[in-house]
Amino acid sequence: MAQRIFDINGKEIIRDKIFQKKPPFFFKFFPSLFYLFIVSISTLIKTLSEFYTNEQNKLISETNKTSTELNYLRKQTNPHFLFNALNSIYSLAYKKSDLVPDAIVTLSEMMRYMLYETDNKAVSLEKEINYIKNYIDLQKLRLNNIENIFLNIHGDTRNKLIEPLLLISFIENAFKYGTDYKGAAFVKIKISIENNILDFWIENKIENQIKDPNNSGIGLTNIKNRLNILYPNAHQLAIEQTDNKYSVHLNLELETLEK
Repeated sequence: MAQRIFDINGKEIIRDKIFQKKPPFFFKFFPSLFYLFIVSISTLIKTLSEFYTNEQNKLISETNKTSTELNYLRKQTNPHFLFNALNSIYSLAYKKSDLVPDAIVTLSEMMRYMLYETDNKAVSLEKEINYIKNYIDLQKLRLNNIENIFLNIHGDTRNKLIEPLLLISFIENAFKYGTDYKGAAFVKIKISIENNILDFWIENKIENQIKDPNNSGIGLTNIKNRLNILYPNAHQLAIEQTDNKYSVHLNLELETLEK
């Protein structure tokens, strides 16, 4: 009970209403508002954190899927090349050619490159071109007429990177369908590098019209898939075919080594 107050005449003094005022409405509800604010912020942070985690997991999943697909495409390329190379050496051995040892050495260099270099995301353009040269040399060893096989390379290949074994499928197809039954081939290859742009052009006469329904087109489909995955906005591919000629033109934006 509140204490009663009297004046000097013994009359009770009624307390001023100012002492009886209630707290302002704001101070009464401030704790509740503050609590709701904290709960809202916590919920928002939790929601954003879960969204970020889900997006990261999704990105990791997509990256792993892409990596798996690329490895699968590369493994398709390697046995295909090896099969063709062994066929070439078999042809030389069947003819009892003295060039068999050279062919085996060339194949050994190519296999070393495939085993120790092509697992990387990108390889030196110089090494990739050297691999292409070895492949063409191996083809020349088995052919009877190589006068119409041309390889021209222009530009600076240093400090440039490229997806390994990217161009070889085009070259394999050119020799496969550009060689007639007499062992004469007509294949022209031009590689031009300017700044970080690679311009690849290859043309062959269509001498071999027989196609294997189980293997025909595998190399071309393979390389198209790899280009779409690795260079989605950095390449242009044009393919033209007539009754007796097949040509491919690829324009590719290369990565460069940091100096």
